[in-house]
Amino acid sequence: MKIKYCYCFVLFFISSFSLRAQVDYARAVVKELASRGYAGRGYVFDGDRKAAAFIAKEFKKSGLLPLSDHYYQSFVMPANVFPKEVKITIDGQKLRMGEQVLIEASSPSLKGKFGLTEVMISSNTDTLDKLMQNTAFQHKFLVLDERKALETMKPDQFRSALLRLAQGGHYRGILVQTKQKLLWRGATSQLNRPIVYVKNNAAVALEGKQINLAIHARFQPDYTTNNVCGMLKGTSASDSTIVITAHYDHVGAIGRHTVFTGANDNASGTALMLYLARYYQQHPPRYNMVFLAFSGEESGLLGSSFFAKNPLIDLKKIKFLLNFDMAGTGDDGIQVVNGTIFKEQFERLTAINTEKKYLPQVKVRGPMNRSDHYPFYEKGVPSFFIYTLGGIDAYHDIYDRYETLPFTRFNEYVRLMIDFIGTI
Repeated sequence: MKIKYCYCFVLFFISSFSLRAQVDYARAVVKELASRGYAGRGYVFDGDRKAAAFIAKEFKKSGLLPLSDHYYQSFVMPANVFPKEVKITIDGQKLRMGEQVLIEASSPSLKGKFGLTEVMISSNTDTLDKLMQNTAFQHKFLVLDERKALETMKPDQFRSALLRLAQGGHYRGILVQTKQKLLWRGATSQLNRPIVYVKNNAAVALEGKQINLAIHARFQPDYTTNNVCGMLKGTSASDSTIVITAHYDHVGAIGRHTVFTGANDNASGTALMLYLARYYQQHPPRYNMVFLAFSGEESGLLGSSFFAKNPLIDLKKIKFLLNFDMAGTGDDGIQVVNGTIFKEQFERLTAINTEKKYLPQVKVRGPMNRSDHYPFYEKGVPSFFIYTLGGIDAYHDIYDRYETLPFTRFNEYVRLMIDFIGTI
């Protein structure tokens, strides 16, 4: 009995240590990639290039072979960036960037003090044209109450109207009063007028007040960034391939102090991808495994689209592709995009989870074109895009930080993926 007890204890200890190693490695990767030195892994301060170099180093440690002469697949993309702190005050009150105020990512440079004048807009193009042609707004900022506008317009209509107004007019810019979260995005173009979002729980009268701002934008039409690509050879004679992908970029920074670190989105998915590379180095897979870390996802799936159009592997040889994004929670399980398309694979995944009780639920979703699996799916590659559910709601804001990312079910998520990959 003592021998049996000791044997069980050793197995439990080894299993616990292995699980601990999974999440510890993931935490270390996310802590690194989501640190301020990587500048939100955008296209200012070499944030994306530092991240690519870190991932390439991890690939090499895990024994991955490059798909060409090196791990990088370079491509060119446009990017609008902000290398200096953006300063905005309204009637002398300085607003905190990312908390109280945020600029549209495609805003141009502008410096000066301007009067504020409140206007109403609609989706009617004639109304917008009249605003743009009105010389009474010269040297002013138009003030829009988003709440009031959305009473008569849909959100996409409001955004379209904003972007149209920002393309011209006698005014100098647009200020939007909003109750929404201050979310940032990647920008591949530059507007003619800046858009400033001010967070207000209740709209405050700004008519006749002044805005003082200093925006320094730099538009880079031909910025070179990199996908990072590596491979582990399978033990069988088959040339079939399993592909694991994650985007490593995020939306960058505004100067040195306002950094969108992107811990969950998507340092966590990158960490999962890198852990699987380590795991399969130690447990050689039957089929070739290719690991792809994409840049340019937040700017429109640019890196994955470039790879799909200029593949370094034969796309027809891909048995299955797994794309990981936002892997750092899992309190409420995972969502599987394309699960309704690839039903057989989804049923296998759910059967494993039901048997081993890894995650609270595995939810199914149909096709969606908002992540890096999609350019491959369009070319006929069977694929899932998977993200975790529950936990923190930080997303594309300054609060998506390593310090608050819970990694709630990371170990169980990893085990489920390894078991599922074994059935492909």
